[in-house]
Amino acid sequence: MTLNFVLGKNQFDHHKKMMKLFQEDYTKDPTGQFFFLVPNHIKFESEVNILKYFQKDNDSLIATNNVQTFSFSRLAWYFLRDSSDYNLETLTQTKSAMLLKNIVQEHKSELKIFAGMIDKPGFIDQMISQFDEFMNGQVQPDDIDLALNSEQQGIFVDKIKELNLMYGAYLEQIQNYNTNDFQLNSLADFLNTKIGTFHYYFYIEGFSSFTATESNLVKSMLINSGSLNISLVLDQPVFESTDESDFFFRPAATYQQLHEMAKQNRIVTRNYFADEKRISPDLSKLEDYWIESNIGGIKKSGLDSQNSVQIWKCTDKQTEVSAISTYIRQLVATQDYRYKDFLIVARDLSEYGSFIESFMENNQVPYFIDLQKKMANHPFKRLIDLLFAIVNRGLQVDDVISLLRTELLIPEGFRDNLQLFRQAVDLTENYALTNGITKRGWMGKSFKPDVKLDPVVDKIKISEYQLINQIKEFVKNVYNQLEKFLKKEHSSIDSVSFLYNFLEQNHVFDTLLLWQQQATEQKNLTLANQPEQIVSLFNQILDEYVSVFGEREFDSKDFIEILDAAFENATYSQIPSTLDAVSISEIGMIQPNNRKITFILGSTTNNMPGTTVSNDIVTDDERLFLNGELTDGKYLNEPDEVMNNSEPFLHDITFTTGSQRLIFTYPNFTEDNKQQDLSSYVVRIKNHFRLDEQLVLLNPSSDDQSENEVIRYLGSKASSLNYLIRVSRSALDNKTDLPDAWKYVRSVLLNEEPETSEFALSSLSYQNIPQSLNLDTVEALYGKNINVSISQLETFYMNEYEYFLKYGLRLKPRRLFEITPAQTGSIFHAVLDSLVKYLHQEQGRSLRDMSDGDIQNLVTDLFTAQIDLPENRIFNSSARMQYIANKLKTTLIQLVKNMKLQFLRNSSEPEKSEVTFGRINNKQDLPGLSYQIPGGHLVNVRGKIDRIDEMVLDDITYLTIIDYKSGNKSFDFSQFLDGITMQMPTYIQSVLNNLHLLTERKNAKVGGALYEHIQNPLITLDRSLINTKSLDDSADIQDSDIQNKIFKEFQLNGLLVNDEELLANIDTQALTKQGKVAKTSPVVKKGSNNVISENDLFRILNYNDHLIRQAGEKIYSGNLNLNPYRYGQMTGLQYSDYRPIFEFDAMLPENEYHDVINYNKENVIKEIQNILEDGEEDA
Repeated sequence: MTLNFVLGKNQFDHHKKMMKLFQEDYTKDPTGQFFFLVPNHIKFESEVNILKYFQKDNDSLIATNNVQTFSFSRLAWYFLRDSSDYNLETLTQTKSAMLLKNIVQEHKSELKIFAGMIDKPGFIDQMISQFDEFMNGQVQPDDIDLALNSEQQGIFVDKIKELNLMYGAYLEQIQNYNTNDFQLNSLADFLNTKIGTFHYYFYIEGFSSFTATESNLVKSMLINSGSLNISLVLDQPVFESTDESDFFFRPAATYQQLHEMAKQNRIVTRNYFADEKRISPDLSKLEDYWIESNIGGIKKSGLDSQNSVQIWKCTDKQTEVSAISTYIRQLVATQDYRYKDFLIVARDLSEYGSFIESFMENNQVPYFIDLQKKMANHPFKRLIDLLFAIVNRGLQVDDVISLLRTELLIPEGFRDNLQLFRQAVDLTENYALTNGITKRGWMGKSFKPDVKLDPVVDKIKISEYQLINQIKEFVKNVYNQLEKFLKKEHSSIDSVSFLYNFLEQNHVFDTLLLWQQQATEQKNLTLANQPEQIVSLFNQILDEYVSVFGEREFDSKDFIEILDAAFENATYSQIPSTLDAVSISEIGMIQPNNRKITFILGSTTNNMPGTTVSNDIVTDDERLFLNGELTDGKYLNEPDEVMNNSEPFLHDITFTTGSQRLIFTYPNFTEDNKQQDLSSYVVRIKNHFRLDEQLVLLNPSSDDQSENEVIRYLGSKASSLNYLIRVSRSALDNKTDLPDAWKYVRSVLLNEEPETSEFALSSLSYQNIPQSLNLDTVEALYGKNINVSISQLETFYMNEYEYFLKYGLRLKPRRLFEITPAQTGSIFHAVLDSLVKYLHQEQGRSLRDMSDGDIQNLVTDLFTAQIDLPENRIFNSSARMQYIANKLKTTLIQLVKNMKLQFLRNSSEPEKSEVTFGRINNKQDLPGLSYQIPGGHLVNVRGKIDRIDEMVLDDITYLTIIDYKSGNKSFDFSQFLDGITMQMPTYIQSVLNNLHLLTERKNAKVGGALYEHIQNPLITLDRSLINTKSLDDSADIQDSDIQNKIFKEFQLNGLLVNDEELLANIDTQALTKQGKVAKTSPVVKKGSNNVISENDLFRILNYNDHLIRQAGEKIYSGNLNLNPYRYGQMTGLQYSDYRPIFEFDAMLPENEYHDVINYNKENVIKEIQNILEDGEEDA
């Protein structure tokens, strides 16, 4: 029996020294059993390295069947696999959670401190973790009770007592299960009782500390083996207690612990020092400095090669990974390196998780990420959650669509056509979001459009509704199956059986098997192994659930919580696709010492050093107290302070993992463009060795002509092409020539990958300019003739490319179940139309004769009739929507009351409403406007006039067009000049063309076209108004002054013909003190921009015709222009749904706004006259 320590800094080859001790033992006892013990995650690679060592040692023959490489748990399996005790059911995290959940519920009444926590998510897992710490620390409930005897009072004692109560019950429940501490303790007992263990030899590597359970096992090995050999990164033996802040504190404490064990058992201890360097002289100097800088006594030193230790300052995290993958590829291609010679580590690899794999694959660098991937994100887990969600939450759209998108539940008719299924789900989602489908909708009659579809014209639409209803019926059937069972009380075993059978009957497991086969065919071993592991875990969870809850009533909430915890803690077993692969891991995970180059990602102040802040139930102070009271051989985990103090030692191990080079990389900027600082650890190293930071840019500079700078960006063809594009763009922007080295790269890529390279390089000359359409395409899109509304032509002048997308390609944004401005506008128009029609039906009835109460009742009835229509069901869909509907109704009531006041001041009557010119929805009141354009095409303009008022003055009848607007609108002459405001002139033209159809009276003429603002204005009481009244007259303020201010807010605005009779009678009460017609009126604006002569009106109408024809000619020309207008602060992009398609950027030379010049009315009329005269000359 001997205890052999192999000591030394990490720069020395500890493993080689251990192998020499092994050879000595093997020589003495060639029939013995030899066990190398390492951390579990490096077991496989360690075994390979030991076998390679035997291959190199040609001088001696070794029976390798006597040599094993194990982790502690695997060693237990090796010795105890035939033992009945060892073959007990393994206690999984899931089973622990189920048992502990029961225990907590049973003791609920006894808990005070933890009473408010037991139902919080994660608490059970937190408690399991704490109990695992107790068990691994060899701590029993009695030990905790003894420790608490010294503390008589306080919340601390109460808390630990409650925890110990549950811990004791937990240990009773799990005593017949196989746990980690049970395995190791059983192995220790086995070694203590087995005869002949002196022929066992143990060699422990890769540990700096042990749990109490592991320490107990090591003690058994020490007492019962031929020799125990342990390697520790420790510069010298330590026989006295050291401070927790000491650099080598953790390995020193372990040395003292084991040395004391040997001393107590009178076992000889020998200290051996690893004396052969494993790493380069430069990295040895780095370690020497690093230790000296932490313990004092720094000596001067310098590196022989600047390549040995490098610092890369990268633009961002993506640049870090890209540069590393390129560098690795280059070294493998040009020097004697293999991919397995490289190690990439980061403090938190999740910061790079979203892109590190894609960069490695892009550079064709094989890799293995040495981190466990959780099963929680697998579609199967999501499916189970959603099956319960659609029942518990009532078929919410998000739940239903998410369930379908797992693609594990597929209707029978779609199983052989996944593409069609995806299309059907997309269509169903659009329909559901547009119509706000609830449980009633899913379970009701087939979905159908609001309007009847024509079997010939709407053939595609009808087939889409057939797909939608196939999905709807499938959802309905799935829900019925689930709801029928889950809404009733059942035992846990019956419920679990139902769930499994449901999945089987709906081919979920068959689909998973199909996924496995597809991944295997694609040679993706990682994906191919996942379905089997997922199903295996699920079956295990169900078995354990039944074993614990059995005939107890099923609780779906508890079941889902257990399922969540199980999948969250479960990880996939990973298989490297190749042995020659770059290893990617995290700082703190022990690595084999056979790497040559180590990269440390994210070497910033945030990551290096790291800070440990535990969130355990037992705090560090409580842990410190318990450790002080526990007897020898029992102890809990190290507190956060010790873990944080050990950061320099932890980084020493990382710095010296690679044997040749150490490369620090860090991003200069974060994702949100915040600057990052280099780690203080690296700054110390940089300053001591006088290192320069190497700048690695996301975009290589075209000014740098050196080949070395070019070479650092060359990796795979795809990666090199990426950087070639970047540097070429830089050269173009800077108007410089591309460096010769990059020209050579371009030449090689164009020669070897012509198609891909030419396509990618063409992006350099790409301009954000739409390409013109050929004439056949134009006719295919628009037909022989264009049938448009005037608002569509306004869209054309706002941005010609938007017109093409919206009315040529007919692209539409996804409709959602929400109240839109268009929908509120439709409601307003429909109610006001109903109002006019009501007045005509009630012959002789006028708004003038109706009281405010009558108006309120009438508008309420008309509004209610509209929102009860199927297309307006959104207004009754919720309390919030009903509130919005009520606000809209109030707005309409206010408007109509003020319309009445307007009619009281003149003799106008609302004669017509919703007058259509051209065919709209199979209705036509007036002929449309039709314009012949070159090429034999027609532009047919249609529209709908909101209201036409009639005023009869002597023998002249004035027809005034009223257009309802939800905003404060006026006729803008500058916008009209550029075609953006064509609505009113077009309406006037339609009325002029059809006066004989609109009125039977002779001498009819158009009086104007006015905007009516639909609003419920907010009125501010100004000081002058209040000061003119006494407090007693407040009612008068409300009834008269306020109403006058409100009335002015409804002033009509637009164009009026300069007709003295019309202007005098449009507001008969707007008079001066002398009784003359006032220039201003609260009814209508009569300013210089509103009143227009008949000659100017006809110029405007002729110019409007010109704009319509011009738009038609441009559309049929096939030329597409991305030219949004800009007028002050307004642009054609502000409210556009197509901005992601435009990608308009005013900074690009080819993207320019079409600026609307702010002319006054007179200048616009002159400009119109000039344009029309030029047109006549051209003609």
